[in-house]
Amino acid sequence: MRDPAASLRFEGNLVIRDLYKPLTPGHFLHSDLARRWTTDARLVPFVLQGNTRVESNRLKFVSQPSEWTDAQLFAAAKLTLELQVEAVESGFDLKDGSAWNVIFDGCRPVFCDLLSFEGLLEQPWWAFGQYARHFLLPLLVSKRVGLRAHASFLAWRDGMPPAVARQMLGWTALFSRYSVLLAGQKHEPHSSVAFDNATVGRPIADIQSFRRGLHAALDWQLSGLKPISRRAKGWADYEQDRPHYGGGSMSRKRELIAEWLSQLSPQWVLDLGCNTGEFTRLALAGGANVIALDSDHDCIQRLFLDHGGDVRLHPVVVPLDDLRSSRGWAGSEHPGMPERLEQCADVVLMLALIHHLAIGAAVPLKMVAQFAYRCTRRWLIVELLDIDDPQLVAICRQRRRLPEEFTRDRQRDAFVAAGFSVVAEHRLEGAARSLLLLSR
Repeated sequence: MRDPAASLRFEGNLVIRDLYKPLTPGHFLHSDLARRWTTDARLVPFVLQGNTRVESNRLKFVSQPSEWTDAQLFAAAKLTLELQVEAVESGFDLKDGSAWNVIFDGCRPVFCDLLSFEGLLEQPWWAFGQYARHFLLPLLVSKRVGLRAHASFLAWRDGMPPAVARQMLGWTALFSRYSVLLAGQKHEPHSSVAFDNATVGRPIADIQSFRRGLHAALDWQLSGLKPISRRAKGWADYEQDRPHYGGGSMSRKRELIAEWLSQLSPQWVLDLGCNTGEFTRLALAGGANVIALDSDHDCIQRLFLDHGGDVRLHPVVVPLDDLRSSRGWAGSEHPGMPERLEQCADVVLMLALIHHLAIGAAVPLKMVAQFAYRCTRRWLIVELLDIDDPQLVAICRQRRRLPEEFTRDRQRDAFVAAGFSVVAEHRLEGAARSLLLLSR
């Protein structure tokens, strides 16, 4: 939308860029490099309609930097730098260093801004400052302070300001390999490298030589920020520590869900509150594309790292009780999560979740059910809790609510009132819980 070279619009399954000026014969989109990148699935495929229009197919689901784990942001940073290195060697230059120019096709990062590459003309990299704000500084603050990188994009659409990073990291960071990123800026804030007219017109070999040194330094900085641990905290041990599922109830739960998924053969599944992805993996094994959504960063990060490159898995870090609306100019550039989840899946999984939303987050039961109805195109698999379930009792005590407010009948009635019909219902023997298969 903000590209100075073209306007952007969506028509059905197409992303259409109408160029303000015709493409020249030497434009990047005519290059062998662009063709190779699309073949390698590192650049979105495109079709040139003459010299004034570029068309691409839309992905079914797109996440945003404010919903990525540190590992996803690192993967996007690595891809961006790799493309820049190859572009410079081929005589092109990346004019943007924005995380918003990368989208994930499942767990695989893909560069999407087709018009971000231009001819290599000057020694400084204009996008250096933006690359630092969008990738290096959020990852650095996450690693040193613990503020996850995705939170930076909730506060600043254009990445973390160096001044804020300096305050958070303290003076000792000025003696690290990242000191140049934290230095004060006295010029145009879109870059931390001052524009120097004297560098324009230099021999391309000299410019490429300078850039190789810069790229090596950036690669060195980025290498120190790689998320190295797959060990998640918080809810990570939930699969191994579930005393409220007695007897064979947990095994029966898995069997039922696997059976229903096999019968329904969904193309798309939405796993709400997926935790470490136990049932996400079941859906993937059945051949479905899965949007795996949870507020626990470490759980989602482990899921992403364990399924690196899987184009059928779409992991996102999102708190269900605080779904963010659309962003950008007039709220029209980046659709909010509620819009993207609207009828996004053939089957929605809402397992061991209702009590967290209806009691822990105080969202009325009818609204929880209505939200599930909006998300699914047809089916919902939901887990209901009895009033003597240990988890329900504990969370009611914490929130000073009465378990009798959340009887199993009241839970079921809320989903029926939202427009669902009960197709199947099974009590999980050994647990105070039931599984329901619902249809809208």
